[in-house]
Amino acid sequence: MESSYLISSYERGIENIMNDDLLVEILVRLPLKSLSRFKCVSKSWHRLISDNYLQKRLPLISTGVFFRSEADQFKEPKYAYTSQNGTIQDFKLNFFPFHEESTIVDGCNGLLLYYTSVLRTYYVVNTTTKRWVSLPIFHKRTQLSLLAFDPYSSSQYKVVCFTKFRKNSAEVEIYSSETNKWDQHEIRFGVETDAMSATMHYFNGILYVLAYPNFVASINFTKISCDLIQLPEPMNRDGKIGHSQGNLYYAHIDGDKIKIWMLKDLKSSKEWKLKHEINLREMTTERNDGREQNQINLLAFHPEKDLVYLWVPGKMICYNLSETKLEGVWEFGKEREKAFLIQIWLFPCSSYLTKCLA
Repeated sequence: MESSYLISSYERGIENIMNDDLLVEILVRLPLKSLSRFKCVSKSWHRLISDNYLQKRLPLISTGVFFRSEADQFKEPKYAYTSQNGTIQDFKLNFFPFHEESTIVDGCNGLLLYYTSVLRTYYVVNTTTKRWVSLPIFHKRTQLSLLAFDPYSSSQYKVVCFTKFRKNSAEVEIYSSETNKWDQHEIRFGVETDAMSATMHYFNGILYVLAYPNFVASINFTKISCDLIQLPEPMNRDGKIGHSQGNLYYAHIDGDKIKIWMLKDLKSSKEWKLKHEINLREMTTERNDGREQNQINLLAFHPEKDLVYLWVPGKMICYNLSETKLEGVWEFGKEREKAFLIQIWLFPCSSYLTKCLA
């Protein structure tokens, strides 16, 4: 009783000294792990920490990185996080009991999609909360499996299995976490299936896929529809699609420059605006040997700031487009010197992410 009384008195004292605004300013500066634990301090702290206003003030969770090293080409790709000291840290997935007997087939914004052929079962794993769920058994043969999750808008997710491709359409089975069941559909792309590339990005309920020669196919898995958006220039193998500050972005490397376009209004306007055109020499680190600019690959756009993430041999860099300067460099280290990235994600510590799979 005495201990409970002292804790209760301490909580009342803290809350009398600090108003919500001051407490929020303190909370946003705490490490994410500490913030999660402090939800248990009191009901008012739990309310503040769970509030969307504070969640939006938090920095992005360290970038999720999905990579494979040249020495381990035939082994499963590794999942990692960027650290504050400029290195890439492996993320242990052994909390998931079926990790050894399953295969990672996709990932999206902090969630990983596993599949085990023996049990014919898909699993969705939340790498932030270390929770996981198994999906209803899927009986059909799959040619491509995708995970669709947007932590900015909902705690729900979808798993999309393409079971058969036709000339300009595909048969799909879509699992929704909202209904907990698979539904069969057919999606018509508007272009030939062979024109669809493997470069895609999920944002605000839409899967955007680059399609040759100069299109973005926007696939809506709720309406089961696909619209085409014409690109400002014919796409090349360096093309990248993404979003930043609520807008759709497209970029590719043209000679010794990187060009970045923005599509401001997806609903009423289909016109692209050239937002940045920067020489690659300005985007490489000072510690290069003069050849990095010929080996740069676009990785992702920062979802909230005017930053772009790029891959150069042995490291990942973050470049500030507005201020034309480097913001960060993450070294892969000598043991992963020949590693190459498959995907990266930059996702917020939102209440939707922490509630997902709860």
